[in-house]
Amino acid sequence: MVTVVVVINLALALMLLFFAWVMWQVRSLLAQLTDSLSTYERSIHAGLRDAPTAITTTRVSIAQVQQRSLLQDLQLLRIQQVLTLLSIGQQIWQSSRFVRRSRFFKKALAQYKYKGG
Repeated sequence: MVTVVVVINLALALMLLFFAWVMWQVRSLLAQLTDSLSTYERSIHAGLRDAPTAITTTRVSIAQVQQRSLLQDLQLLRIQQVLTLLSIGQQIWQSSRFVRRSRFFKKALAQYKYKGG
């Protein structure tokens, strides 16, 4: 009977020793994982530390470019309006010149009409 108790105690002790060894391995693995994640976190934090400043600077730059683009669009519109007005003026001038020229030719031809009879 003592032998059975000793064998059972020894078997329990070996199983608990094996369980303790497995737990030690799990603990070691978790410690390595924690170290790796901490290293990743530090490197990501270092990489993104200046991100808010860079984002703000980029937003300001984009706003400035948009404002300049808007001013240039307005200037282009004004230039197009001026060119349109010049084109209309040129067309009016040419048509009035044509009308004056045709009147002049009519008067000149009226003087030299054949007066035969």
